[in-house]
Amino acid sequence: MTVVLCLAAAAGAWFFLRYRWRLWKATREARRAIVAGQAAKEREAARRTLTQRLHAVLPEAALARLFRWKPERRTRPTVRIARRGFLGRFERIRPDQHIMVVGFTGSGKSSALRVLAAWALANSSWALEAWDGKWGASVRAYRGKCPVLDTMDAIESRLRDLVARELPARALMAEPPHLAIIMDESRLLNELSAAGMRDLVTVIQTGRELGVHLWFGLQDPKTDSVPSEIRDQFSAKLVHQLQTREAAQVALKELVAAGWAPHRLMRSGQMLIWTPVRAMSAPRVVYGLWLSAGRLAGLERRGPYAAPEFTRPVVLVKASARPSVRREGAGHEPIRTPGRTADALTSRQIQALTALDVAGCPMGAADLARELGIERNRAHDVLTQLRRRGLVAQTPDGFTIPLRTEKDEAHGA
Repeated sequence: MTVVLCLAAAAGAWFFLRYRWRLWKATREARRAIVAGQAAKEREAARRTLTQRLHAVLPEAALARLFRWKPERRTRPTVRIARRGFLGRFERIRPDQHIMVVGFTGSGKSSALRVLAAWALANSSWALEAWDGKWGASVRAYRGKCPVLDTMDAIESRLRDLVARELPARALMAEPPHLAIIMDESRLLNELSAAGMRDLVTVIQTGRELGVHLWFGLQDPKTDSVPSEIRDQFSAKLVHQLQTREAAQVALKELVAAGWAPHRLMRSGQMLIWTPVRAMSAPRVVYGLWLSAGRLAGLERRGPYAAPEFTRPVVLVKASARPSVRREGAGHEPIRTPGRTADALTSRQIQALTALDVAGCPMGAADLARELGIERNRAHDVLTQLRRRGLVAQTPDGFTIPLRTEKDEAHGA
């Protein structure tokens, strides 16, 4: 009996050892791959500078104090945008170019745009505009400091005004003034109409020589979200953390093969700067300056507040300048006019008032959409805005321009 048990134990041990040997041979290649990957990560970490590794472990309060933006004593033609190491020199770029700030949420894009805006606010020869891309959150710090566009109608109207009036006027100037436009979300591109997109392409392709510069913050610079006609025009790129190598390839193209790897940055605030001057230089990790929205809102503007043309009062055509539409059977024949003078009317609102005046009868959102060639929901928004201003009245049959008697006309005059 003892001999049988010994033989059984020996057989069981032999089968167990054979199973373990086969399992070790089957997983040998996987273990080698894991070890090689760990070694590659260690070599990559060893290539990072000491300040970059220290930056990754410092607390947020220390970084905010160390890299907080401070106003310069005198305005220079370049912007102080980042610091080279903790005690190194400041990195500067020229603001008179199209600048693309790339990085995922929380990587420091908005703070970099705020630093650029603070420089423009301190420069008396620069005008600044902020176009909203996050339902008011992206332009909150700019209100009261510069013109803020927070609706797609206003943005498209401004683009149309730039292409049709301002850029040709700038072309006649010997030294056109500088205008910086801040856009902090690619949602603006997704919601622009086809005409608005064409105007934006025209502005970015011809605006730099005429003093109009676009500072654009993007999370995903791929072709399906940012057309190549726009993406290829940025001559300066501030690249923060990116998720994958493919996203870095889209943002920097052939520079990724030359060693630019923003997907290997270790923390928010670290970034790589690409400009025509340093295009083929060795990549160097720098640390972006930090500027909160509250501190930007508290800055004093040194230069003039340059209001764009479309925010000035728009005087509509009076009844005396065109044939009046009178109704019969009234003691004081009421006169229909396009409405009273209003401030900050967009071109879309003016088109809607003109269509209502020409129609001479109430129109609904669907009728106005067919008349202007726009979407029905956008036509409804325009009519609602005009109703809140008191320029149109809502009736059971639709919207119409309110009637004014001759007595009201004389009292208004």
